[in-house]
Parts: sequence; structure tokens; C-alpha cells
Amino acid sequence: MPEHQALGRWKGVSIDVAVMDGVMADVDLSFACMFTRELDGNPRGGLLHLNQALSGMLMRLRDEGVFLGEPMETLLISQPPAGMAARAVMVIGMGDPSAWTPAVTGRAVATAISAAVQRGVGSAAFAPSLLDSGLTPQATSGVAPVMMKAATRTIDAQVSIAAYGLAPAPSLRRWAFDVGAAGFAAATEQFRAALAQLETG
Repeated sequence: MPEHQALGRWKGVSIDVAVMDGVMADVDLSFACMFTRELDGNPRGGLLHLNQALSGMLMRLRDEGVFLGEPMETLLISQPPAGMAARAVMVIGMGDPSAWTPAVTGRAVATAISAAVQRGVGSAAFAPSLLDSGLTPQATSGVAPVMMKAATRTIDAQVSIAAYGLAPAPSLRRWAFDVGAAGFAAATEQFRAALAQLETG
């Protein structure tokens, strides 16, 4: 089992941090992020693992212009191949990596939660794929609070839409942030602190 920590709950959704990637996540809908290119020319880590699990099709689709990785562009893989734990995978575009800011990943989290709720899934996991695309740990050090704020705000929005009678109550009950093993402890503390701050207002 991958290492994981439960952080808490928000409007009926349990929020976790786990050492896994888009291939390993045993959820209804797994999210991965992909830029228009990798800074050093090659994917690594979870993004490489996902491309390998798809027999190279992820990079091929981008090379062919089917999915460019433009900001908030989405690619839904509703029939993942055998060997992938998730029942479906959605790749979210992030634009050019040289223009990345934490706000871009915040938008991707919001896009992912909205998609999970709209598809009526019960569990979802989100891999930001930042280090996998060549960004440095120093450049991405402040992203966890932005991701957590985006997640809670989007959950709030989906609950409000349901409360107005415009949609069913969200079925999402479990949300996991995927992180690498090397940064697991630090990421867990950053996410936990961010959630605690949001809970206290």
C-alpha cells in the first residue's frame, strides 16, 4: 500500500496526501497534469510512468496535436489499459512550464474537482506533475496552500450549486493529493497547515 496520511474532512469530503501517481491511484477518477513541453525535454516520475502505462500514447497525442497541454485543456481516458488502478484518468493541460505559477496549479485543482463532481465519482486523486515536468522543488515550494485553497473553494461551490437545487448533492467523498516519496513528509505538513488555517477562517 502506498504511504498516505489523512488530513481531515471538508464538507463531507475526506482529504488525503498519498505517495502514488496517476497509474497507481486506486480511485474512480485519477488526474494528472501535463505542460505543453517538459523543461528538460523528457518526462520523469509519475508522468513518465503514465506515458509508459499508455504505451507512449500520451506523448504521441501531444506530438500529434490531439492534446496540446494548453491551460485547462482536458483529455479524458475513460478506458484505461489493464494495469492501471484508476477506473478513468483525466489529464489537465498546464501551458508552458516557463510561465508556470502556483495559481496555474490552483486552477487545475479546481478544474479537477469540478470534473469529478460533474462525473458523479466517489473518489479522485490529483497529481500536479510539476517535478515530473522539470520544475525544481524550490520553484514549487509554495504550491500546497494554493492547491488546498482551490480544493476547498471548489467543493464549497459544488455544495452551493446543489443547495440551490441546480444539481444533485456531490457524490465525491475522497480526494487525495498525490506526492512523491522524497517530499512526502514536507508536503503533508504543508497541506495539513493549509487545511487547518482554512478551517479556522
